[in-house]
Amino acid sequence: MDETKIIRRCQEYDIDGFKMIYELYQQPLLRTALRLLKQQPDAEDAVQTTFVKLYNSIGNFKFQSKFSTYLFRILINTCFDIIDNKKKKGTIPLPDSDPVQQTNAQLRTAIEIAVEKLPARMRTCFILFAVEEFKQKEIARILDLSIGGVKANIYQAKCRLRDMLSGSVREAVV
Repeated sequence: MDETKIIRRCQEYDIDGFKMIYELYQQPLLRTALRLLKQQPDAEDAVQTTFVKLYNSIGNFKFQSKFSTYLFRILINTCFDIIDNKKKKGTIPLPDSDPVQQTNAQLRTAIEIAVEKLPARMRTCFILFAVEEFKQKEIARILDLSIGGVKANIYQAKCRLRDMLSGSVREAVV
């Protein structure tokens, strides 16, 4: 069944339609939320909240953009709300700094820590582009930014990551 038919079923509050959407998008949403929030329980909460918000707002979807853009926008806004609440409470987790034995694991850890240090919007643009492979136009819609703003955030993220990781790569190779 094509996605448009599934979404129309959801707009009629057909539970089987929602199950299909959940099965299609749960893992990509969780992966993105985990990269943004860094903790499994927070990521799971964000995904659950996203699907509740989707259930309540599916009637507003007008098929003027890709459904994934609409859904990821709900997720990103939910993640930003969680980050803002944690900042207000002073409970933002610090990156894990345990030493890692294997070179690949060291590089992966260094990259994750470096990405986490990026400003929230820049990090989100980078993750949606480099990890989730969204097109820049879709990212602009998800984040309500201009395409130029998305391009600038991705470029700046790459530059900052290159600078932050240049020492980590040399250390891992040596």
